[in-house]
Parts: sequence; C-alpha cells; structure tokens
Amino acid sequence: MERMKITVFADPVCTWCWGSVPVIRALKYRYGEQLDVDYVMGVMIEDITTYNDRRSGIGGDTALSNRNIHKAWLEASAVHGMPVCESGFRLFSPERRSTLPQNRAFITASLYARESNGSIPAVVPLYYLRRIQEATAVDAILTNDVDTLADMSAVVGFEPAYFKELYLSEAVDELLKEAKGHCRSYEVNKFPTYILEYRNEEMMLRGYSNYDLVRHCIDQLSYNAVKPLSDGRELFTADNVKAFMEQFGGAYPVEIATAFSLARKPGHTALNAESYVGLSDMLDELMDAGEVAMTPRGNGFMFYNLKAVKGKWQEHMHAEGIRSATIL
Repeated sequence: MERMKITVFADPVCTWCWGSVPVIRALKYRYGEQLDVDYVMGVMIEDITTYNDRRSGIGGDTALSNRNIHKAWLEASAVHGMPVCESGFRLFSPERRSTLPQNRAFITASLYARESNGSIPAVVPLYYLRRIQEATAVDAILTNDVDTLADMSAVVGFEPAYFKELYLSEAVDELLKEAKGHCRSYEVNKFPTYILEYRNEEMMLRGYSNYDLVRHCIDQLSYNAVKPLSDGRELFTADNVKAFMEQFGGAYPVEIATAFSLARKPGHTALNAESYVGLSDMLDELMDAGEVAMTPRGNGFMFYNLKAVKGKWQEHMHAEGIRSATIL
C-alpha cells in the first residue's frame, strides 16, 4: 500500500488551525493508514507588542489585542464550527507576549514520546496538542507559560518535571530551529498550510481548506490511487458514529458532520448539532440509549462515547481530561 504524507504547518493557538481539526480527523477516519499526517510548528506571533495587524486591530497593546482576537475568534467559530469561550478570553499578557511557548511545548511532547522507546505511543503528542488548543480557545487559559504547559502535560501521562526539563533543553532549541527553517523553505506565511507528498511530487494548500478540497487534492496528486476506505465507514449510521467517537474520544458536532459529509442547513452556523441534516436526531438517539454523553464547551457542546473513556490512554485521566485530551 502506497502512502501519502501530509505535513501541516500550524500554530497551536491559531484559530484556523483549531478550525481545521475536523478536516484532519475526517482524513484520518476516512483514509486510515494510507495517510501519514505530521505537524510542523510555525510560531505565529513572536511578540504581540511588535506585531502589527492594523486592519484587525491586533498588535501593540496586549489588552486591546486580546479583545480584538476574541472578537475575530468568535466570528471564525461560527464559520469553522469549533467552539470558543464566550468570556474571559486571554491569549497574551504584558509578561506573556508570544505564541512561541505553545509551539515549543508541542515539539517537547513529540520529543518526549520519541525518547520513550515506544512506551508512549506516537499519537500522544496529538492528545497534548488538542489540549493546548482547547485550553486556550475554549477554557480561556493563558497557556503561553512553561509551568502551565508542563502541568497540562500530566493530562496525557507525561511527568511534568521532566517535561519542563526537556522543554528548556538544547535539543528542543534545535528542533524549533529546524521547524522554523522548514517553514522558511516553503515560504509559509499563513496557518494552516498543507504540503501533500506522494512519490516524488508535492502539492501545497495555503490557509483554511475544507475536507472536500483536501480530498480533491489527494485525488489529483495520487492520480486517484489514494482513496477513502470503502469498508462502509462513510455511512452515517449509529454504529459508525459511535465508532468515530470511540476512536477519537469525543467530538464536536462539526467533527462528526465533516467525517460523514453531512450537509449544513441554510442559515445555520457550524457550531450546533441542529445545523446538520440528521445529526441532532442521531445524537439524541445515542444519548437516550446511554451510549453517548454531552457536555457544554465554550459556545458549543462536545459529545463523547462513554465506552471510549475506558480506552488505554483515557483510563488514567480525570473527567475533564477525558473530555479535553482527545485524539486528532
């Protein structure tokens, strides 16, 4: 089986990267092992006080930037469907002015897993990336601080003291330098950016891209050799929805809708189960049967398969961790 590699250039606190998670999940669910998805951290904002986006009013003063970023994220949330906190949002403070710490933390998690000689599965850094994204966007936690990031790493099974030691190491310095060089080599100036690689050919997608566009590019680049798995998983059935949530631990409505290509109703935002044809009825049926539970998250709701919380990597997590540390 020939595989395609997709490299995602991202920043953990970029709202459009957060909004692209449903696409990545759908690709993993629909294509399985045919796709290898890797992340390269791009560091969106080195220092907000020297950053200048006049059109959006972002840059310079941290308080004003936070207000305008929150406004932009709420607007984006209605489009991409991933939730955002409704109040208390802070991305920066006078002491914490960069998105570098979150990028560095994901690199640290990846190195931590590689150094474990297989005792920590390679997917666990993606649990951690998801937690950074949710903590920032949904829980209004100021995450650009090494102590906060180290404490959060315990949710996915890392040892916080060693995580912090690794975070501050020269090895992570070198990996961060390598990631920045990778961004420069492809002239990445927008997040997310995708590089699709198949055999000796490449294709680039800059900015937020929906599932249908990425699938079309996979078809083009592979000359239709890499196709979604034809084992019935694309069918919108109760069993398949449960299997999807069991695989990923939990999901927002847009993630389920994207995986099963559900049409959005005219005039609806992307946030609600009622926005997608058949989804609300399906989830109500599963909740009535005790298969699925729901919890409010920011301006949206997360649904999770109760069986999934008994999985290998969820069993040692506390309740909030179960809802937050979900797989990409």
